[in-house]
Amino acid sequence: MASSTTSNYLFNKQLGHILKGQEFTPPTVLYVGLFTTVPQLNGAGGTGVSTSGTSYARVPIQQNTGWQGPSGVNQEYSNASDIAFQVPSGNWGTIQGCGIYDAQEGGNLLWVGYLTTSKSVTSGDGAPKILANALKISRATC
Repeated sequence: MASSTTSNYLFNKQLGHILKGQEFTPPTVLYVGLFTTVPQLNGAGGTGVSTSGTSYARVPIQQNTGWQGPSGVNQEYSNASDIAFQVPSGNWGTIQGCGIYDAQEGGNLLWVGYLTTSKSVTSGDGAPKILANALKISRATC
């Protein structure tokens, strides 16, 4: 999985907090969701996996214990353990990427990531997972 990119929402919250002193309280739990169509950085245009009859739900990751890093020149963070979804009871479609949110449902998109290779998920497949250290969040470098 390629590195994730900060959404417009999170970018503006971070800069507003640092540059303008605006209030921002980070979430203590983050939720990883999957997309069949990856949204734009403003959150528009994406299609998440349906929760209706599919056993799909976003997976929670705790602040601190769920992440490792920073490491390397790019100050990269990554998931500390596998992110395991439920066994699909219906077709999920072809997964193109993932998003990290501040809520189990709805909420604000914080990061967007694209899969290096898309993955078709159908009913009865084993539980899809993102392997430990595969979901990376890093700063952009030139």
